[in-house]
Amino acid sequence: MNHSDPITAQAADFLPSAVLLTDRDGIIRYVNAPAETLFERSARKLVGESLSVLGPWGGAACQVADRAIREDRAVFAHDVRVDLENDTRRAAIDAAPRDGGACISIRLWPEAGAVARGDQAANAAAGFGRMLSHELKNPMAGARGAAQLIAGSADTETAELAALIMAELDRALRIAERWSKVGDISPLPFSPFSLNAVASEALRSMAAASGKAQILTEDYDPSLPDAFGDRDLVLQAILNLLLNAAEALSGQEDPMIEITTRYRMARPGGVAPEARLQIDVADNGPGVPEALGESIFSPFVTGKPAGEGLGLALVSRIAELHGGGLEFESRPGRTVFRLYLREEGA
Repeated sequence: MNHSDPITAQAADFLPSAVLLTDRDGIIRYVNAPAETLFERSARKLVGESLSVLGPWGGAACQVADRAIREDRAVFAHDVRVDLENDTRRAAIDAAPRDGGACISIRLWPEAGAVARGDQAANAAAGFGRMLSHELKNPMAGARGAAQLIAGSADTETAELAALIMAELDRALRIAERWSKVGDISPLPFSPFSLNAVASEALRSMAAASGKAQILTEDYDPSLPDAFGDRDLVLQAILNLLLNAAEALSGQEDPMIEITTRYRMARPGGVAPEARLQIDVADNGPGVPEALGESIFSPFVTGKPAGEGLGLALVSRIAELHGGGLEFESRPGRTVFRLYLREEGA
């Protein structure tokens, strides 16, 4: 991250995570707005300070950052318990080496009783999308060009290695492009559509795309009023939830996916209370890993070994664009993701 770039810095301020940059001596060189809140100090007072002396949060972040620098790789600690003066808080702390120092992200777990909020993940997706597009595309394109030159003028073995580098850079560029789109989604003009019809279409698409044998159950409320929004985006959101469920059932005996629509009676203080149309996607897989918890909607967080952490963040973004929300319940043998949307005229 180039913290001198005002556009990048502004995007970082909209993230729900605290983000810090340190130099090789552990001195803070940049903080975003959530970091000021977390450490209860202004950026002017934080920049120039040693991270290690900034109380429990600084000490916890230092441990993860030191490991990232020592091992020269990104380190993701998803369940860090930090003992404060009168409380113990849980957080996900990520760190990656950068110019001899580290880039650090601290995401607080919600307080007890809180629910995962799609709008927080949507803001995070948008911010990360802009930063990835800004920070990664140009240097990766330059590196690919250099590898292409090497491939054309080297011996066979070196050319093969250069081709491998080009393939990996192409994959990274595709990921960056997809993340930039997560942040820059522009829905088409809203119009009414049948949520039941869209759910049924998404289920057929998932069955064709996954190619896996699963028991697929549909239960649609025939009296459901029309939804109001961008039909294609909602279809993509539901399809992502279905594909997520299908991937969770890999190796599962008697895999089963259920898709249900109903009219919702929102509880006080619940997610998106004005979004009364509810669509549930449930599976009988092993459940969301407990270590991920409420961070499952955040960008780059995934329980899948080969996952990119894109699907649920995109669903969260689409829900937010429609004035709706997204939450989940999970235990071994039963996981349900609930997408809430507004009805026509709401």
